[in-house]
Amino acid sequence: MLNTILNGLLPVAFVIGLGWLSCRLGLLKHADAGVLATLVIRFALPFALFEGAVKTSPDKLQNVGFAACLTLGLMGTYVIALLVGRYVFKHDLRTATMQALVCAFPDMAYFGAPILAAVFGPEGFLAVLVGNLITSIFMLPLTIVLTNLHGKGTEGNGWQEALKVFWQSIVRAVINPIVWLPILGMVLSFAHVTLPGPVLTSVDLIAKAAGGTSLFALGLMLYGERFVINANVLTNLGIKNLLQPALMALGAVLFGVVGAPAHQAVITGAVPTATAAAMFALKSNTYTTDATATILVSTLLGVLTEGLLIAYFF
Repeated sequence: MLNTILNGLLPVAFVIGLGWLSCRLGLLKHADAGVLATLVIRFALPFALFEGAVKTSPDKLQNVGFAACLTLGLMGTYVIALLVGRYVFKHDLRTATMQALVCAFPDMAYFGAPILAAVFGPEGFLAVLVGNLITSIFMLPLTIVLTNLHGKGTEGNGWQEALKVFWQSIVRAVINPIVWLPILGMVLSFAHVTLPGPVLTSVDLIAKAAGGTSLFALGLMLYGERFVINANVLTNLGIKNLLQPALMALGAVLFGVVGAPAHQAVITGAVPTATAAAMFALKSNTYTTDATATILVSTLLGVLTEGLLIAYFF
């Protein structure tokens, strides 16, 4: 059990620490994380998800209960956090939406994928694959719509503009490599197509860069972030690190997901907040301080939470 925990978490902490240290020593800059993030999101991770889909048997890919479980965990957390932000903290719609994204968007690309791959092997990417589709097609477009509705009425151009933005975001999501490459891998798996060895080796070469590069970039991103604790941050931590994995576990029970897929779902729910949430907050100039603080503390807490879950399951 201890060996499983160390295999899953020690490499994660080590590489994040290297990224942070490189900034501390002045070898790289905080802004350099953007270049590495582009490499991961546009190339390495899409091919890693493609490889995981191609190598996963069709019967596991068509597990509807597993998809429903992840949807409940991700979107259920989003709705709860949105309501908490709107009616408990009395935030405006834009701010409440950013809080919902911070609470519900797990860092599957940077933090989750390496842990799931280390614990479950190539099949571990299944949760990242399905979860990424849910966030890309539902969560992120909904966030864009709600932030664009801020300050607008529900009549006339307000809703028309929101719907236009929604469909544009759907189109952008569909043509994004992190969406269509995994889908292509699923199609090939369902068609029982076996790719030639040299092709798989080529894909694997870039796919292997996803884990280490993403964690190193996360270390760069976290350097210099302010350590802030307030009611918003504490609430966000409770929703993200505790409520979301609990909802995943509930979904597993409701939809009959058992074994490794259930464990993958819960571990995915315990993954800390995605750094992309802070990018959205920064772009909209809303909730930035609490978003970055939540990401920092959530990442530190996530190491402990993931370790406890791995110990429990294995």
